[in-house]
Amino acid sequence: MPELKGSPKLGEYLRCLRSGYGYSLRKVEEKARQQGGEIDNSQLSRYEKGVCYPSFDKLRTLARIFNVSVQTFSDVVDLEELEKNQPEGNDARELLREGNREWQLGDYGRAYVSFQKAIRILDEGQDLLDEETTRLVAKARLGSAIILYMMRKISMSEYEIRQLLRMESRLDDETKVRALLQLSNVHASFGDYMLAEMEARHSLDLAKKSEDETLIAFAHHALGRIFQDSGRPDEALEYWHQALEAYRKLGNAKEALKVKRSLGLLYADRGQFREGIRLLQDARAEARKLGHRWTVASAGACLAEVYYKKGSFQKARTFIRESNAIASNGEVQYVDILFLNAFYLWRIAQAEGNRAEAKIVFGRLKYLRPNMEQTLPEVREFDHFMEKGGAR
Repeated sequence: MPELKGSPKLGEYLRCLRSGYGYSLRKVEEKARQQGGEIDNSQLSRYEKGVCYPSFDKLRTLARIFNVSVQTFSDVVDLEELEKNQPEGNDARELLREGNREWQLGDYGRAYVSFQKAIRILDEGQDLLDEETTRLVAKARLGSAIILYMMRKISMSEYEIRQLLRMESRLDDETKVRALLQLSNVHASFGDYMLAEMEARHSLDLAKKSEDETLIAFAHHALGRIFQDSGRPDEALEYWHQALEAYRKLGNAKEALKVKRSLGLLYADRGQFREGIRLLQDARAEARKLGHRWTVASAGACLAEVYYKKGSFQKARTFIRESNAIASNGEVQYVDILFLNAFYLWRIAQAEGNRAEAKIVFGRLKYLRPNMEQTLPEVREFDHFMEKGGAR
């Protein structure tokens, strides 16, 4: 059987992983044998050059060697598809501005492609970047990392951050703080809350030393999320409110709405149903006016979750439909939101005794699950159900 045509982006990623570990081609060959696989050095060289594509078994072996998930390799190939739609122009500064505009509008696919093209232009043919070029590359890598995280390609977000932190000695304080906060977000998504909290607190210390109110707000935001996800609601409330107050003073409506959404869910979980619903409805309505697609879809998903827990299944269904329509529209789908909506629709179908619908939605959950890297409670519950035999 002929080998599949290769992926230059996957090849570049494999090469970066190998060099990051300090492995030669032959060392990877040895590691593969230790893992019970067979990848000779000439074969790996072809993968890295993008000449041919590894089989699933070989990808699985490489994933074990480099301590990444097989899904990460799939994400790399997905991103390569996105990059086929290149923005016009070769001015790196304008590409950065375009990336930021698309980011603000919630068009993450276009934002990512703009940032990546800027990186390629700035890096091209330069062994050592001057100060200004380093600054621009850092902005583009940080932007890419945040966008990848929003697209829930979390391992790829971590990869971009680690590439950025290799330039740590040449980074300004703002970039260092934001990079550390992004790394904290990544580790929180993987459930490494102790490590995430350490990184967020270190970021907060650096932000306070710089007396930058925006960075302090970002750090409070990160800590609020960590405490909420790790089951410490009182501490989460304290940091969420500090972040919300700061964002309002700074005029940062987008981040303020994200905090409002999180507070709404937290209040509802604490039994303050009316206040939770009010905050979620406000965040959803304001985000719609501003064109913030992710926040509209996410607030809708949160409303569906709250109404499901209250037993108001019809209202939950309404919000799921509206949230799904937004989350699935556009170049990049919000897979995490689609998974959550499918999970609660599955639970509703089960509660109503609708076996046919439950079976259909269960199939959707199985389809979406491989794309989820986050350790959400719903993901853990679904995985536990599958480990016990699933729908057999």
